[in-house]
Amino acid sequence: MSMVGGNLDQLDGLERSFRTESQNVAQLVSRVTTTINATTWLGPAAQRFKDDWAQNFSRSLNQLQQALDQQAAFVASRRQAIATATS
Repeated sequence: MSMVGGNLDQLDGLERSFRTESQNVAQLVSRVTTTINATTWLGPAAQRFKDDWAQNFSRSLNQLQQALDQQAAFVASRRQAIATATS
């Protein structure tokens, strides 16, 4: 038989952690993008890196940020359902 439930305080902490890490990822993307744009670096290697950053790395990090936000919302909804079911 499977168990359904969870520790409400721990679920609150998990949600907060996901939201905090989402913000950290957004800040990382912003800092790196700002640094790249403020750095004079020319040539094929520079362009490859800038293209990789714009097309791959920052997109992947943005997807991670969105996933963390979605999971935070999911955890919050499950926490509320557990709280309602056990009260």
